[in-house]
Amino acid sequence: MHLNENKSNILLVTKKTSSDSGILNIYLNNKRLQQVSEIKYIGIYFDNSFSFDRHVDHITGKCTHIINMLARSDKLNWGLGHRALKVIYSGAIEPILTYGAPVWEKALTKQNNLRIYQRVQIIMNIKIAKAFRTLSYEASCVLAAVRPIQLAVEEKIRTYTATHNNIEYDEPLDVRYLSQPVEMPLIRASREIQSNVINIFTDGSKIGGIVGAAVVLIKDDIVLDQSKYRLHER
Repeated sequence: MHLNENKSNILLVTKKTSSDSGILNIYLNNKRLQQVSEIKYIGIYFDNSFSFDRHVDHITGKCTHIINMLARSDKLNWGLGHRALKVIYSGAIEPILTYGAPVWEKALTKQNNLRIYQRVQIIMNIKIAKAFRTLSYEASCVLAAVRPIQLAVEEKIRTYTATHNNIEYDEPLDVRYLSQPVEMPLIRASREIQSNVINIFTDGSKIGGIVGAAVVLIKDDIVLDQSKYRLHER
């Protein structure tokens, strides 16, 4: 086996701080190898603590550069339309953002990394939907008809886990295959006077990133039961 010392580096993986980590003297072909703080391996950036924070920075920076290049030809009234931009996002931007997700999935559990990913996606969503820059992240995903990036990452992980462990799973249905509102049956209220009716009222809200829902059961203007639930931030 022939190894190229000029293309070989040393990465010390440790939870200690950089000041406490030691210097490794490893030689290859009588040449001391360079010790680095990160290594790129098949498109994934590994740092010395496996936090993958630098991977997030590298990938989002690459996608931002691509989006800025598209900005020259995706103006409001001319240039690339929303269909073309969505194809570019689905075929280029999202695969870059989700590449190797089963390896670095824990990096997105950090809110800072997740916000960096969302910041890249919202820029592209606004271009697809031709919307204002003040649009919220959740609304931009709805108007652009794209799934939030965290869900795309979770799908990559589920697919990888299922295919490597022979697990059956339901593949997400693409937006274009969903039922249209005009095809859904219309529910009409009964005109007959019904007795022993229980009215159920539900509502939900999101305040400061906290999402909740509530339900109230009423019969004959008497509250039978009421409950509150904490939901996921999505």
